[in-house]
Amino acid sequence: AGLAVYRVVQESLANAARHAPGAAVEVRVAVRDAEVEVTVRDAGPAVQGGPAGVGLVGMRERVEALGGTLTAGPAGGGWLVRARIPRTGALAEAQP
Repeated sequence: AGLAVYRVVQESLANAARHAPGAAVEVRVAVRDAEVEVTVRDAGPAVQGGPAGVGLVGMRERVEALGGTLTAGPAGGGWLVRARIPRTGALAEAQP
């Protein structure tokens, strides 16, 4: 789960730098009993999402492989990425 959190933040910051250079970016990581919630929001120009790029697809696959969810899209004049990742991960729970 820790590596997934790191990669979501890393890719989200790279996307913000690429698509909203110079815009303020807020990163929040909330650790709860059962999950970690990561939100990355930039204050760039309001844009409609186009086709998902490799970065978004990769983030979604990584998070879903652990039993989590990822959403990404325009939000309040910028872009928002939110991931919810189980702390133990689906793969760890499946092991005997």
